[in-house]
Amino acid sequence: MTTGPKLRLGKTLVPGLLAVGLFAVMALITLNASFGGMEGFPEGISVTAELGYALFGYDELQTVGGTEPFLAAVLLVAVALDAALDASLVLAKREEDGEPVAALSSTDESSSETPEPAVADGGTETGGEDR
Repeated sequence: MTTGPKLRLGKTLVPGLLAVGLFAVMALITLNASFGGMEGFPEGISVTAELGYALFGYDELQTVGGTEPFLAAVLLVAVALDAALDASLVLAKREEDGEPVAALSSTDESSSETPEPAVADGGTETGGEDR
């Protein structure tokens, strides 16, 4: 029979308290921040085009100024997504006995017999006869 969770005191409690404190500080900052009114782009202006003009420095082509904060946000999200993709590839890599293992291995290395060739008709026929 299992028992309920127990509070472990000592060094293991410190990281949890730091996380709760950090959450409280971030919540206070978010709740006390003042955001301006909602404003959108004028009708007929492409947000993507404005970001592209800001990215390549074509300030004379921009019809709405001040898109640099949007550009910074897009670049930060791109870097974060790239880091997440790299981390997922590292975590998905398998190793056995210190050697990398192919994720899509079709044969078992422990068996010495030769695998049968794949058939394209769903596995009902083997061999190379034509119909």
